[in-house]
Amino acid sequence: MGRIREIKKQVRHKEWAAMVQECQSSGKKVEEWCNENGINISTYYKRLNVIRTELIEESENQSIVPVSVSAAVSDASNSVIANAVKKCSCEDKIMMRKNGIEIELPQNISGDIVLALLRGLSQC
Repeated sequence: MGRIREIKKQVRHKEWAAMVQECQSSGKKVEEWCNENGINISTYYKRLNVIRTELIEESENQSIVPVSVSAAVSDASNSVIANAVKKCSCEDKIMMRKNGIEIELPQNISGDIVLALLRGLSQC
């Protein structure tokens, strides 16, 4: 029974996050948006607070991998990200370069973290 409650809570909070996103992207004042959508303004702010609190808790539970960032010296910044990742066998590190950003990572880093970094670099 607890699992069903947790799933309902997650669905409800996703709906709240979508509501907050819709309000914030509308360009309207919160009060105006709430009036147009039949939502009590205090309800909106309570839901916003719940979503923010969850995001903070999630970020605190994620592990942070230290990386060093420096200006890239080569022309690799113009290449595709897949070509920008190389292993430095001399130091057992993985190097990523894109648009003047260089990231050094330990060779045993999680694939999920590397994928997240690649997604971030693709937006540079």
